[in-house]
Amino acid sequence: MMAGSHCDCLVCRIEKSLAVELGEQGASQLLDSSPALAAFPTPLDLVRALHASEDPASTYSSDRLLAELLRENTRTGGGSVWQKLLLLAFIPTIHRTTTQVRATFPSLARDDITQHVVSVFLEFLRSPELRARSSHIAFTVARKLRRSAFRWAIHDARLAPPEEAAASPAEEPRELDHLRAALALNCFFTSCERAGWLSREDRALLVESKLKGTSCRELALRNGHSAVAIQHRLGRLLQRLRQVAMTTPRQLELFPSAPARTREKIF
Repeated sequence: MMAGSHCDCLVCRIEKSLAVELGEQGASQLLDSSPALAAFPTPLDLVRALHASEDPASTYSSDRLLAELLRENTRTGGGSVWQKLLLLAFIPTIHRTTTQVRATFPSLARDDITQHVVSVFLEFLRSPELRARSSHIAFTVARKLRRSAFRWAIHDARLAPPEEAAASPAEEPRELDHLRAALALNCFFTSCERAGWLSREDRALLVESKLKGTSCRELALRNGHSAVAIQHRLGRLLQRLRQVAMTTPRQLELFPSAPARTREKIF
């Protein structure tokens, strides 16, 4: 993000506000607390580097930069410039999570979803779990936000007042269909694992991709493979399961042909 046109949702408005605020500071000494951060002339240059695809030839990995930012954020109080930098760096992740939850639960207000995701993010920044990590930091944050957001959405959608449910009667079947499909797919994975058609590792990969919506890029961060390798592995697994599903035709609709690949970034 931080480039080109995008929507005017709450997440994008937060991004614009933070970019203006941090852009006005612009002092290089802000990043002089460590050699890794000092390599960037301004805070926005650092954020742009984190938003870009990782360059294998780069001296500074995203994990190293994020670890430095987390350390400085822990050392200072809430609302610090470090917290704002981290929030701006993870705006694409927050935007993507909010969009996924909204698409699954259209009866929930997008701004309400955003407020929950941002609150979880800010709380997670100071958690011992995140501070202890030295690798796969972006993946860990994305997974935390996604899990928390969907759990909150499931709970909140069930507690929605009757008048809200009545306002959009056509949306409820979409949510129920999604949940039923997810449950059916999970049961199918379990059956395949028990029958020996799937290993535990393969099943975990499919759950992350098909049920939780984790991107190939994020999955690649966890095991050190490339995103392309993950895509090919998922393709082989889905092809195998399509053959298995031939004996149970109802499952075939859960394995549609993959759309054209798009380039995904970490953040």
